[in-house]
Amino acid sequence: MGALLFGSAVMAEPVEPARPISQAVSVGYTNLRTLSWYIPSWPTNALDATYLRAAGTEGFRSNLYYGGGLRVAVPFPPEPVGAAFPLEIFARAELRTRLGIWEPAGGLELGTTLIPPLWPYRRLPTAHEQNQKDAELHGPAYFAIHAAPLRFHVGRFVLGGPELQFGPVGPPLGTVVRLQVGLARLEMKL
Repeated sequence: MGALLFGSAVMAEPVEPARPISQAVSVGYTNLRTLSWYIPSWPTNALDATYLRAAGTEGFRSNLYYGGGLRVAVPFPPEPVGAAFPLEIFARAELRTRLGIWEPAGGLELGTTLIPPLWPYRRLPTAHEQNQKDAELHGPAYFAIHAAPLRFHVGRFVLGGPELQFGPVGPPLGTVVRLQVGLARLEMKL
């Protein structure tokens, strides 16, 4: 009986340990701008920190990441006004695919912002009134489409170049849009 158990143990295929779910943390430097039908805002620079986790270990779910993060405006002339601490909190879902060292990503981001739009001064008679109207239409929430086509692996790290986000700010949605250009990103796989 002992020989039978020993023989079956030797002949059995080894059990592979379950692969851990992929996780990543990243930091980035971005440039934000708010656009309305009437006037664009001055650019605002921001630093962000993001945590993302794969939805699974195999197949489609291993390429689907979800998570969130926060973004803080970096004082840039003219300095932000109207918020004690210019902060954004966001949730992101993105689809990634890896081809060699290249790993493009794209998805959706939903967040709330305390980073105020920095409307420039206009010399028209109604400039002040229009700036106030635009500020009233700039709500605390935003929805954006996120695209990061230039991301490259170097060991456990991913270096990212220009990223783009575009979407409405509100409520009400549709009167003011947000344009965000990610200038640099460094991500570390956990």
